[in-house]
Amino acid sequence: MLAACLALAPPSSGRRAVLANAAALACAPLGSSAIAPSGTLDDEVRAGLGQGGALSANAPVSLRGSGVEVLITDPSYKELDACPKGMFIPPKGGPWQCIEVSATALNQGKREVNAADVFGALFDAEGYSPAATSLDPSQKTPFATLETRLPKGQPVAVKWVSAVQARSPRPFRFAGMKAEYRNAAMAKTYKSFDPCEIDSSACEEDEDQPDNAMALRTGQGFTYKK
Repeated sequence: MLAACLALAPPSSGRRAVLANAAALACAPLGSSAIAPSGTLDDEVRAGLGQGGALSANAPVSLRGSGVEVLITDPSYKELDACPKGMFIPPKGGPWQCIEVSATALNQGKREVNAADVFGALFDAEGYSPAATSLDPSQKTPFATLETRLPKGQPVAVKWVSAVQARSPRPFRFAGMKAEYRNAAMAKTYKSFDPCEIDSSACEEDEDQPDNAMALRTGQGFTYKK
C-alpha cells in the first residue's frame, strides 16, 4: 500500500515538490485520490505552513483580541550592514544577515511590565521562514525580548534585531505578530556576558566585576543584576 501511495504522490523536483510529497503522504489516507498533483496544491500547504501547529502564511500581520497581552502593530524592517556585536548567530544554517525591526507595542493586558517576548512569523518572497529563531514555521520561539517599560494602554515605539538567512529572497513580510509578558529579571539572564563579566582584568579601573556568572552557576540567575 505504501508503494501505491508513493506512486500517487507528485514527482520530486526541487524543495517545494519534496515538501509536497511529504505533506501528501502524511496527511492523505493511503491509496486515496486526495493526493493531488503538485500543481493543484496551494503554495502555503506545500511549504508546510498552516499545518502541524504552524502559523498560516495567510494570517494577518498583527494578532488582536482580548487574549493578546501586548499588540505588535505596523512592523517594518531595514537591512543592517552587520549584526550587532555580541549577538548570538547560529553556527549552522547560514550565511546570516541581520535586520532591524521597528514596530508599535500596545500593552492591553492587566498591568505595566518591563519586558515582553515578541512572537509571530516572518516569511520571505517564496513563503518560507528565514528567521534564525524559526526556520521551521511550526516553532514557537520568540523573535526577541523587549526590555523596555510598557505602560498599560499606551503605545510604545519598539525595535529589535533578528538574524535571517542571507539567501532568502526579499521582501520579507510579517504575520501573526504579538507579544507576551516576560519576567524582566529572567530576560536579562539570556544576554551575552560582556568582557568584564568574563575576565576581571578587562574591567574598567573603577568597575567591579559583577557576580552574574556565579549567580547562574549556583542557580540564582533570577537575581541577575545587569
